[in-house]
Amino acid sequence: MIREKIHKHTIFFLYLIVFVIILIGNTFSFGLKHTPLLLLFFLPYLTIYGVFHRFNFNYKNTFKLNFNSNLILIVLSIISISLIILHFLLMGGLPAFEGLSMNKISEVAHLRKEIGTRSPGIWNYFSSINIKAILPFLLLVTVILKKKRLYWILFAFVTFYSFSLMQKSHILSALIPVLIFMVFEKKWAYVVKYLLTIASVIVLLVIITNPQLRGGVNDLNDKNNEKQQQDSKTKSISSGLFKRVIITPGTIVGEWFEIIPEQKPFLNGNGYGFYSRFSGQEFHNYSKELYPLIYKENYKKGLEGSVNVAHFMREYSNFGKAGLVISGIFTALFFVFLNQLFKESDIGIKLAINFFPIMLLSSG
Repeated sequence: MIREKIHKHTIFFLYLIVFVIILIGNTFSFGLKHTPLLLLFFLPYLTIYGVFHRFNFNYKNTFKLNFNSNLILIVLSIISISLIILHFLLMGGLPAFEGLSMNKISEVAHLRKEIGTRSPGIWNYFSSINIKAILPFLLLVTVILKKKRLYWILFAFVTFYSFSLMQKSHILSALIPVLIFMVFEKKWAYVVKYLLTIASVIVLLVIITNPQLRGGVNDLNDKNNEKQQQDSKTKSISSGLFKRVIITPGTIVGEWFEIIPEQKPFLNGNGYGFYSRFSGQEFHNYSKELYPLIYKENYKKGLEGSVNVAHFMREYSNFGKAGLVISGIFTALFFVFLNQLFKESDIGIKLAINFFPIMLLSSG
C-alpha cells in the first residue's frame, strides 16, 4: 500500500523531503517564528495537489516521436564535450588547479566568485544546462543502452569538469541520476564507484577551498586559535557538509523572512528581470543584495557573493504572503504535470531523473 503510494506520487514525496529539510533548518535557527509563513506556502501546495489527485485529472499522451537514438546520442555528446572544451578555453585555465596553489581562504573565495566572469555571460547558461541536464541525461542513457565506450568518455569529462569548476553540487547533479538507477538495478559495484567518485571530488574541493586544511590560513576568521587549528580535519569536513545540507537551507529562508520587509521592501514584480524590462523599473536581485546583510563579516572583508534560497522565497520577496500562496499553487500544478509525464515510467527512472533537480529547490 505505502509502496504503491510512493510509486504513484514519487514527485510529491521527493518534495516533501525538501520541505521537511527547510522546516528543520528554520526551526533549528529561529524556533517556530516563521512556521506560519512556511505553512502559507505548503498548505495551498498540499490542497491543490490533493484536489487534482482526488478528482483524478489525467490526460492521454498520444504524441509519438521516432528518432535514431544512436545519432541523437552522438550529436548531443559532441555538443556537450565541445561546450566543456570551449568553456575551459574561454576561462583561460582550470580554476580548481589555480585554487590549489593559493594559501589564503580570501584568495580562493575571490577565485570562486571570478569563475562566472571569466567567460561571456551566456556561457554560464550553457555550462549550467550542460552539467545539470545534458550530461546527466547522456550518462543515464548510455548506461541503459550499454554504450560503454561513449559512457566512459562522458564519465571522464563530467568528473573532470565538475571538479575544475569548484562547485560541489556539479558532481552530484551529474552522477546522482546514474547512481540511483544502479541502486534499483542492484549493480553495487557501480554504486560504489559513483559514491567514491562523488566523495573524492567533494573532499578534494573542500581541501582546495579551505587552505587551512592544507597548511594555509583562514584569513577571514578572526577567531582562529590553537585549539581550533588542532580540531580534526575530517570532523570539520563532515560537520560542514551536514550543516550545508540539513541546516543551512532553512536558516537562509529564515534570514530572508527577517530582512524582508523590515530592512528591504517587497519588490512588487521587480525581482523578475523580464518584468523590469517590461515595466521600465529597476531590477533587483535580492540573492546578491542580501549578501551584505546576511554575511556581514565576509562583506566587511571585501567579499561579495549571492545567497541561494528556497524557490518560493522569490515570490515572497516580490509579493509577500500572497507570493507564498501563489508559489504553493504553481508548485503543485507543476508537480501534477511532472507526475503525469512520468506516470508510466519505472520508479527507478522516475527517481533518477527527478531526485536531484527537486532537491535543488531547497537552495537555488
